[in-house]
Amino acid sequence: MKYETLFIMVRVAVHADHTQISDIVHEIETQSRLSLSDTANINVLETEILLSRIRNVKNINYGTQHKSQQQNM
Repeated sequence: MKYETLFIMVRVAVHADHTQISDIVHEIETQSRLSLSDTANINVLETEILLSRIRNVKNINYGTQHKSQQQNM
């Protein structure tokens, strides 16, 4: 069996009681778990949150962008 390190990016939408985004990120990084299950040919050995990136809530459009925003990029 070959050992490899895979980097998987995920998007997580949350509803939180915190008022500061830094408190949300800290709690996610320290207390949340990311879970992947084994498959018939793969044993998942470890998962870890590697990077937290915060976007301004005003810029989030639930995965879609307006045509004017796409043209400005």
